[in-house]
This record gives sequence, C-alpha cells and structure tokens, in this order.
Amino acid sequence: MSELLNISIKTAIEAGFKIMELFNDKMRVSIKRNFTPVTNADRAANQVIVDRLSSLEIPVISEESAILSYKERQHWKMLWLIDPLDGTKEFISHSHDFTVNIALINNGMPVLGVIYAPAHDLLYYGEEKLGSFKLEHASKFVTSESQNGVDSLISVSMKLPCSNPEIYTYLVSKSHINGKTRRYLKKDTNPKQFISKGSSLKLCALAEGSADEYPRFGRTMEWDTAAGDAILRLAGGQIKNMVNLQPLNYNKEDLANPEFIAYRRSR
Repeated sequence: MSELLNISIKTAIEAGFKIMELFNDKMRVSIKRNFTPVTNADRAANQVIVDRLSSLEIPVISEESAILSYKERQHWKMLWLIDPLDGTKEFISHSHDFTVNIALINNGMPVLGVIYAPAHDLLYYGEEKLGSFKLEHASKFVTSESQNGVDSLISVSMKLPCSNPEIYTYLVSKSHINGKTRRYLKKDTNPKQFISKGSSLKLCALAEGSADEYPRFGRTMEWDTAAGDAILRLAGGQIKNMVNLQPLNYNKEDLANPEFIAYRRSR
C-alpha cells in the first residue's frame, strides 16, 4: 500500500504542475453536457493521472473520463477515484483553492487519499496503516524522479490532526452555499465562526483540525469527496450521509453522493 501511496503522491504533484502551466493566459474553458465548466487544465491533468495509474492494473473512475456501466463496475473490489481538478470554478476565477484528488477505494471504502493544491504547493495524504499528514512546500520534497519513499516524506510532514479551533468553526463553500445550508447554520445559536474554502480543501481543514464541521446540502459526486474522506477518516474525523447517518459509500450505481455532514471528530 505504501508504494501505491508513493505513486499517487508523485502523480498528483505532476498533474498539479500541468495545471499550473495553464493557469493564466493558456486557460481554455468550455461547457460539458451537464452544463458545468471544464478547462483544458482538467483534461491535461486527467491525462497525466490516467496514464500513470493505468499501469497499476487497478480500474479508474475519473470525472473527466468515460465511466463504465455499473454492470461492469459492481465487480471491482479495488479502484481509483479521481478528480483531476477539483474546484474548476475557483480555477477559472483565479482563486487558488483548487486541488488534484486521488483516492483508492477498497470494497466501497476509501483507504488511501491524496490531495494536492498546486497553487499553494500544499499536500495532504493518508493511508490506512499510516494515518494522515500535511506537507507544505510539497514540490520541494517530491518530484517524479525522486527516489525517496513514503517514510522520508512522513519525516518532513505534519501528522494530522495538528490544530484545534478555539470557537466552534463551520466550513462553507465558496461556490455552492445554498438556502438549506444557511438555515442549518442558523439553528446553532452557540458562539461560532465560519471559514470559506473551495474544493476539497474543506475536508482537509477538518482533518488538520482547523475547523469542526462542514455541512453539504447540495450535489456532489464520489470523486469530489473520496480522497478527502480518506484523509479525514484517518485523522479521526468522519462524514455522515444524511439519509441514514452512515459513512459515505463509493462505486455505487449512482455516483452522486447523498447530502452529508463532515466532522473533525467522529460522532
């Protein structure tokens, strides 16, 4: 598993470099059939990731690739779940809150997660036997040619969680907050504060302990949450879906997530 984590980290950072090459004047935007934006950076990063991971002979589900039918997918014990550029709207608006997300799913549960925020050069990663970690200035320590393994990376990383908010802190989305979320937040009359973040960096903030709760009452897909879910779980937190208060499950017939609430600590 450590070797898969090592490959995932290098792949995410390589994809991040490709994204940053297109961040400014070379960005090209189009609209997909579901009326969401996609850029040439989404597609370039997807190509990098799929090329690297396909050699491992573990099937891949990616937001930017054709997805096989559930009749074929339902037999997969292990698979990769990929969002090559999570936070496309932030990327287009030149916010820095976008990420590369890579997760490994085993029997419907995320067991490995890598999230790289290339504009911040910030890496979060986790694996079930090691726990979760945060690494700043990540490209200084990780290159595609680097022979350093996960052990040397852990030695320069921070184990998660690594902080604790003084006031109960909610995370809200930069692009997707809605009326239902606002009504939920108003129900809490205790002292509280809010932090706005884009993409899967919200789940990373919970994992590191800088926020307490992230309610999401809107549409997300499995590739949006899988990597962050792994990192959060392995840091002692959890995501509860609002249908039955159970953890999120992955590689379902319908790849959309139910509404959920994510917590810094398990409840």
